[in-house]
Amino acid sequence: MRNKIYNLLRWSEKYTKTDTLYLTKSGYWLSIGHGVAILSGLLLSIAFANFFPKESFGTYKFVLSMIGILGAFSLTGMGTAITQSVARGFGNALRRGFKINLKWSVVVFFGGLLLSAYYYINGNTLLSISFLLAGTLSPIIASTNLYSAYLIGKKDFKRNSFYSMVRNIAPAIAIIVALFLTDSLLIILTVYFFSGAIISLFLYRATTHHYQNDDNEEDRELTSYSGHLSVMGIVGQITNHLDKILIFHFLGAVPLAIYAFAIAPVNQLQAGKKILSKLVLPKLSERSFEELQKSTPRKALLLTVYALVLAGVYVLLAPYFYKFLFPQYLDSVFYSQIYSLTLLAISGTMFNETLVAHKKKKELYLHRTIVPTVQIVLFFILLPLFGLMGLIVTHVIIRSFSGILGYYFVKHPIGN
Repeated sequence: MRNKIYNLLRWSEKYTKTDTLYLTKSGYWLSIGHGVAILSGLLLSIAFANFFPKESFGTYKFVLSMIGILGAFSLTGMGTAITQSVARGFGNALRRGFKINLKWSVVVFFGGLLLSAYYYINGNTLLSISFLLAGTLSPIIASTNLYSAYLIGKKDFKRNSFYSMVRNIAPAIAIIVALFLTDSLLIILTVYFFSGAIISLFLYRATTHHYQNDDNEEDRELTSYSGHLSVMGIVGQITNHLDKILIFHFLGAVPLAIYAFAIAPVNQLQAGKKILSKLVLPKLSERSFEELQKSTPRKALLLTVYALVLAGVYVLLAPYFYKFLFPQYLDSVFYSQIYSLTLLAISGTMFNETLVAHKKKKELYLHRTIVPTVQIVLFFILLPLFGLMGLIVTHVIIRSFSGILGYYFVKHPIGN
């Protein structure tokens, strides 16, 4: 049976033009990790839906989104830079990247302090303490989580999958237990940040210990490339959280909760996109850009067909899914069905990772500036006109536009 499967995978490479044996073997472990992440996320969502007030959940998402925006001004590109660096043989990337990332997270720390002071002055003690907590622990979580990027660069997908399970299950259990015991927003946020920091630090130490004898050669371009990736991603990072900030301020905490539950299941289904990114980046870094210009569009088309089928199945099952698991959020169903069209954007992953793997900085700068800028403009136009649906439609438009623009830059790189 093993030989038959091996021969079948090798035979399929004639048509897919892809190393399907590598994708199957490595993707198996990543799929297990992401499957556990989806399950833990689902259980966490059920707990929030049934034991946490909508208004408190909306405020919870607001705090996380504000910290996410502050994080845009740190080295968000360090993880990708580490993966790319390790794939090229630089074994010291994790330890060096951790120190650099922690240093540049000072913006998040002081931003959290400023927000804490602002809300304290305005009499909102809850948000004041929340942002103080988030600003202090978020840099630790972001820096220690770089272990995953290192393992991906090493193609150690089995270990990364196991660590991913621990990283998702342990904090989820802690939060679910807390939700059973209390509906205090401050306690839930405290458990969220402390459990995340402790588990991530433990996994980081485990990774560095396992690879303690690894080659210590330093990649001199690590800081520079991570800096470029971070700068070009600032607008996009802000855009990823801006919709929730706008809803909270203009519509309130309850609509934000409805919106969050509308997009959450679809975002979990996009685990395939995350798996694909982790699998292909080390491989694409080893192949010539000219070769990828010819092979990438075909693979993107196959991914589009897969995503279309997945979106169709989700649209049919969504009403039953919400009725059974999230009966308090039936208002989210139609929004979620429309949002499922963003699954089609998985094909754009191939173009984006091709540009990243070959350090096409000009193309990446343009892509990661044009797309989120257009998205922000559409947010401010469609939100006042159509409310939550305006934001949902914006996501669908932008994801498609992003894939098309990525295709253009791969086929027509600047300077060629």
